[in-house]
Amino acid sequence: MLMLQLPNIKDKRLIFLSFGALILFCLAYYPAFSILFSKWADSEEYSHAFLTLPIILYMAYQLKDRMMTSTPTLTSLGLIILFVSSSLYFFSLLTEVHTAIALSMYLTVLGAVIFLFGIHSLRVLFTPLLLLFMLIPFPDQFYIQLTFPLQLKVSQMSAAVVNWVGIPVFRTGNVLTIPEKSFEVIEACSGLRSVITLLTLSVIMGYFMLKRGWSKILLIAISIPVAIFVNLIRVIAIVLMFHFFRIDLYEGTLHTATGLFIFLIALATLFLFERILERWECEKK
Repeated sequence: MLMLQLPNIKDKRLIFLSFGALILFCLAYYPAFSILFSKWADSEEYSHAFLTLPIILYMAYQLKDRMMTSTPTLTSLGLIILFVSSSLYFFSLLTEVHTAIALSMYLTVLGAVIFLFGIHSLRVLFTPLLLLFMLIPFPDQFYIQLTFPLQLKVSQMSAAVVNWVGIPVFRTGNVLTIPEKSFEVIEACSGLRSVITLLTLSVIMGYFMLKRGWSKILLIAISIPVAIFVNLIRVIAIVLMFHFFRIDLYEGTLHTATGLFIFLIALATLFLFERILERWECEKK
């Protein structure tokens, strides 16, 4: 006769305590969740976060058995991190520093993982924890400091290519001027937005498709120049298309379509490099 095996009292208590701790965590860090979700929704740089977060949870679920294989060690370190993160959280709430609020929540997750599963769990959960950290938006001032030098570099390189083609162009900072029109290389064309997205994609692709650490690192490193290069192509294409064909890709629907097409090129390039690295892994066996 089949009998339904019910969880014992200890298991029920553990489930109850875990569920209660999760509820308390969500209530305590509701301001952090609210800030992060609004940032993700309003920022094109982090709109991928709503897709990345379920992937992080799936990774953690896949790795749960590996986390239970050894005896937890250095769990007291988790308590120290929890204390530091709680202090940082209260301070950042008072000062309304959004990045610090999000960072304190991340440290709380880190401390809880170490306290429950030991220091070895950081190695097991390295990729999902890395992805979670990458979803914390840059502070606005830091983002501007990163973006503007990239705008100038893309403008300089674009002007050199356009001159090489034979079109007279005058560059003033991040503004390119040809006889027919002026084009401003805005933040979206700096390449930083693509860098953030492609870095995230390269980490995910490396986790699911590659096996060796060196190949995963190479894929992540490759994603940065790929993102900058395709944005350089985008700026050059906008100038050339207007000069030769009077097609204005600088704004409107065509501008959006061009951005999507360029991103697909970047994605295809990244996937090509991944396939090359995957083949190299097979040859090294």
